[in-house]
Amino acid sequence: MAIVSTCAYDSRGRLVRPDTLDIGRAKIRLDLDTGERATFDRGHTHVFVVSDMGITAEQASERVNTRLRRFFDRAEAVRGFRRIATKRSQSKNRLNLNTTISFEILYVVEADERSRSRSPESPSAGCRRRWSTVTPG
Repeated sequence: MAIVSTCAYDSRGRLVRPDTLDIGRAKIRLDLDTGERATFDRGHTHVFVVSDMGITAEQASERVNTRLRRFFDRAEAVRGFRRIATKRSQSKNRLNLNTTISFEILYVVEADERSRSRSPESPSAGCRRRWSTVTPG
């Protein structure tokens, strides 16, 4: 399970980003989870990693983009889904020279009373090497 924390809001009703320690704990639980399935529990912030590899960076990119599209197709159908941030990383295996590309996605599934319309972001928007933030609110 990849639940980070329950949703918290500031006095103006804007979503508060979860603590970095909570995100780290959720990523550890995600690493131990063999199901590799995203969670969509309402009223919680979640983290999920989409990753794939290829012989070349282009092949890895194609493969991971296919997985990203599949994730966002499913996620955007969930009422209350909103992406908060995405972190992209790329590495090369020294033994076989394969390239691995990963996207760590931090997202929220807001409770019905807080949920908005679907996220206006496209699945590839904000996917950079460092955390990119979608300003909630």
